[in-house]
Amino acid sequence: DALDTYGVALLQGAIESEDIKKLRDELGFLNGKLTRRATELGQWLQQMDPNVGMGRYTFGRLHCLLRGSPEFEPTAVAAHAAVAPLVYSYFKTATKGNMENEKIFLSEAQIIINDPLAETQGWHLDNASGRPAITFLVPLTDIHHDRGSQAILPGSHRFCEGDLSLSQRLGSCFRALCESHGAIFVATPERKWAAGDVLVLDGRVMHKGLANEGLGAPTAMLVLRYDLTDSPPPGSGRGFLRFMSRLARTTDHLFRLYAAV
Repeated sequence: DALDTYGVALLQGAIESEDIKKLRDELGFLNGKLTRRATELGQWLQQMDPNVGMGRYTFGRLHCLLRGSPEFEPTAVAAHAAVAPLVYSYFKTATKGNMENEKIFLSEAQIIINDPLAETQGWHLDNASGRPAITFLVPLTDIHHDRGSQAILPGSHRFCEGDLSLSQRLGSCFRALCESHGAIFVATPERKWAAGDVLVLDGRVMHKGLANEGLGAPTAMLVLRYDLTDSPPPGSGRGFLRFMSRLARTTDHLFRLYAAV
């Protein structure tokens, strides 16, 4: 299927609009709308629960870490019911049915808020251990192509798949990239990424958040990440993660040139 071949799938309408509205209300959106800037919403979350951690890894993008928060983690993982069957199915397939000695855990639950003029992230992967991992990105607001969408390099998860030889990894990766003509984008000028549409990523696929070029309200998404207990993220040292980021950037440039000619 798409997740196995390309490392990415989009489940349109996976979470009902009423459930999205409830999430927004419980996470501090005013009147169901994200009118607060990232810093304001982060401060509100910390006032409600000091256990909420925060971090800025690119300009204009705030990560609010809800895992471990007695106040907000139950709210964040409420979306788990919609994705639970896929979580188990993915790991069962990825481990070839050998789940007897494997344990799945929720490694991350966070809200990412993209303020106006937030910069593009660098290419990255969520788990570089080579073992299966899966990430769900759930927009809590509609995200248009220039409002902080996501870019993905289809098939790049194969490069870190530990059960394959190097030639198999490269072959699978480049076949998928040739089919897609390089990076793909969740939102396009013709199609928005609607609130409740769940983006499913193999944890080993290369992806990045795009810039928010708007000057209006911020955008926000919920991120749930699942890993195996014996291979928690990031799964490797900083050197390999930087190498993968540079490899992804180079690959993206090559396929941009390929698409142009």
